[in-house]
Amino acid sequence: MTIGFHKERILVTRLKTNKKGTTFLLGSAFSQIKDDAGIPNVAGVLKFIEDFADQNDVLDLYTEDSQAFEPKDKYQQSFNLIAGLCGQDSVNEIIRRVVESNIDEQGKHRIPQAVKDFVTSVKQSNISVNNVITTNFDTLLEEEFTNQDIPFNSFSVVADTQIDDMLNDNINIIHLHGVWDRGDSMHTTTQLQSDRKRIETSLQNLISDQTVVIMGYSGWEDSFTRSLAASVINNKSEYDLLWCFFEANDAVIEKDEKELFNKLGDAIRRGRIQFFKEIDCNSVFALLSKVSELKKKETLSES
Repeated sequence: MTIGFHKERILVTRLKTNKKGTTFLLGSAFSQIKDDAGIPNVAGVLKFIEDFADQNDVLDLYTEDSQAFEPKDKYQQSFNLIAGLCGQDSVNEIIRRVVESNIDEQGKHRIPQAVKDFVTSVKQSNISVNNVITTNFDTLLEEEFTNQDIPFNSFSVVADTQIDDMLNDNINIIHLHGVWDRGDSMHTTTQLQSDRKRIETSLQNLISDQTVVIMGYSGWEDSFTRSLAASVINNKSEYDLLWCFFEANDAVIEKDEKELFNKLGDAIRRGRIQFFKEIDCNSVFALLSKVSELKKKETLSES
């Protein structure tokens, strides 16, 4: 199967002109630390796990067992190991420490520029957003919506439950793997691969008739991936999927993502999915947050 890839300028234009309403699926790269603001990356989180293991006198055993983990699975398997050694409360405590490492001296979360630019894009009406689905456990998006006076609904969905996305006209922020300060969150392979039929049905309904942008997301086997795979085989669904890769090389993407392309085969054959390469959420949202010359003129004429 030969896959075609578009570049950033095509994506930016598509998002600006889309009137259908958009659901964003945003992964860890969206809130990842940059210029001293944001959530530590995978390597940073693993260091927090090691420090916790050391403080609880299980570092030797943790180190011995974790050496066998494959790099691509190390995050999930490390959390699985620390949960086995110290229980689920240890996972919650590590996540709390990870998030609080981003809080400044005034007790405020440091907001990465990508998050600021995304919210500014919404405020400037440069993009039309219905929902943000995220696998992130931080609340930086909620913080910035509050900073810019934009109302929102926020959901933490660890338990298998229906998602009510029609409460009001506010943007919905849906944390698929839980939130750092609202009880448990999901990080281990067992948790992420567990069946969550009610959530998956809700997600299928939510994404079946609108534009869905997947960005900064690794495509782990979780509720969203399963829901997407189920949605694309429904030939009556009028979804539009925009899947973004950070990688720039076509051949590397096709080799590394072969399993994903097989899952999305029906969408590819229907032309209901477009793929984008060399996409950095920092750059994309910086471009989307800019006020156009036309809007500047309209603002000036109104004043």
